[in-house]
Amino acid sequence: MRLGMIAATRQRRLCLAAAVITGGVAASAACGDGDVGSLASSDPRRNDGGNIADAMLGDDTSTSGREPGPFEPVDLNHVLSTGQSLSVGVAGSPPLSTVQPFSNVMFGSGVMSETSGLDRFVPLVEGDTVEDQGASKAVETMSSAMANLVTRIAQTEVFVDRPEDQRAHDVLVSVHGVSGARYAQIKKGTAAYAQGMAQVAAARDLAKAAGKSYVVRAITTVHGETDHVMGTASYEANLLEWQADYEADIATATGQPRPIPLLETQMSSWTVLGSTTSTIPAAQLAAHVASAGKVVLVGPKYHLAYAPDGLHLSNVGYRHMGEDYAKVYRRIVFEGKRWEPVRPRSISRTGASVTMMFHVPSPPLVIDTKLVSDPGNRGFEYVDGTGSPPSIVNVEVTAPETVVVTLSAPPKVANGRIRYAYRGGKVNVSAGPTTGPRGNLRDSDGTVSRSGNPLYNWCVHFDESIP
Repeated sequence: MRLGMIAATRQRRLCLAAAVITGGVAASAACGDGDVGSLASSDPRRNDGGNIADAMLGDDTSTSGREPGPFEPVDLNHVLSTGQSLSVGVAGSPPLSTVQPFSNVMFGSGVMSETSGLDRFVPLVEGDTVEDQGASKAVETMSSAMANLVTRIAQTEVFVDRPEDQRAHDVLVSVHGVSGARYAQIKKGTAAYAQGMAQVAAARDLAKAAGKSYVVRAITTVHGETDHVMGTASYEANLLEWQADYEADIATATGQPRPIPLLETQMSSWTVLGSTTSTIPAAQLAAHVASAGKVVLVGPKYHLAYAPDGLHLSNVGYRHMGEDYAKVYRRIVFEGKRWEPVRPRSISRTGASVTMMFHVPSPPLVIDTKLVSDPGNRGFEYVDGTGSPPSIVNVEVTAPETVVVTLSAPPKVANGRIRYAYRGGKVNVSAGPTTGPRGNLRDSDGTVSRSGNPLYNWCVHFDESIP
C-alpha cells in the first residue's frame, strides 16, 4: 500500500509539471519516462562535504575566459539565445518593447528566428507569438531589454569619450529556444541547436554582404525546469558541454578567436513544480565555478515579477531579466573582466558565529525586505547531522562584503552547512519575491535601468559546508 502511495505522489508531481511547463516534454515524463529521478533528492556532488566557496577564483578582474585583450569594436555583435519556455517569453503578454530606440536588429522573421526568415535584418522589437495554454500570444522576451541596455551603456558610459559617430554597438539577438525542452532536446545534434548555428551562418553572410564586421559575443540560456522534473543528475556537465560545443562550432563557422561565454540564470521556481528543493540551481552555480569564466552565472530569478502561473515571468519580469543579463555583458565584453554574482567566497565559524565573505559586484551588501519579503532568517538556513541543529537567531551585514549568521548555540558537530534560498517551504506555491525559495541579500548596484527596474544583484541559491 505504501509503495502505491509513493508512486501516486510521484505521478501527481510530474502531472503538475506537465500542466505548468509549456510543451510536451513534461507530459511524457508524467506518462512514465524512464529518465525521471527523484524530484527532491539531495545533490550527490554535495555528499562529500565539498564547498564551492573553497574553489577560489583569485582576482575577479582577471580576463581568463574572456575577451583576449582590450575590447575591439565590431559592426554587428550577435547574441544567441537558447533555453526553454522562459527563453521564448511564455506568459509574457502583451509585448512591451515595440519600438527600437537604437540600431539593434533581429532577423526578418522576428526575434525567434525561423530558418525561412534569415535573409534580412530588421529593427529589434518584441511581439513574436508563442503557444501559451492552447492559444497563440504575442510576448515580450528578454531580448530587446538586454540589447537596448547594452547599447545605451556603450553610448553613454563605455564609449562616451569617443566622437558621437563612433559610439555605436549594434546588437543582433536571435532566439532558438524550445518550450518544455530538457537539455538532451536542445543540445548539439538536435534541430534546435542546428537552428542556432543556421542563425550564425546567416548573420555572418548578411554582415559580409553589407561590408560589416561580425562577431558572436555570447550565448544566453534560461533553462533548467524540465531537467529538474526529469531528475537530471548530469546538469553541471551538460552546461559545460553546451558552452564548449557552441564555442567550437561558432569558431569553425566564423573564424573568430574570441571565447564565447554561456550566460545563465538559476532556476528559482521548483516549488511550483511540487518540490521543496532542487539540484539544478546547485549545478548551475557549480558550472559557473568549474568553468573559469566560460559558463557565467548572472544570478537567481526569485526577485523578478512572475506570471500568475508562478513558473514563467510576466512581461515586466522578462524585461527586467534582460537588463540583468545586460550588466553582465558589460562586465565581460566591454570591460574584459570576470563576472561574479553575489555568492560566498569564504566561510568560517567561531563558536556560534558563521562568517561569510562574499563576492559583491557593487558593495555594500544590503539586507532588503522591501523588494523581497523575508521567508525567515533572511533566507539563510543552518543544518548539520543532528536531529536538532542550533537555530539561527540573527543575520547581519557586518562589513561591505561580510555577513555573520549567529546561531543559538555552538554546534555540537563539525559537519554543518549554511544554505541560502535553498528550501521553498511549501510545495505548489509560486516563485517570486513574496513566495517560493528566496532571500533578502543583495548588493548596491546603481546601474540605471531603461525601464525603471532596480538593477541590484541578488545572492544566488547556495548550499555550502562550513569548514
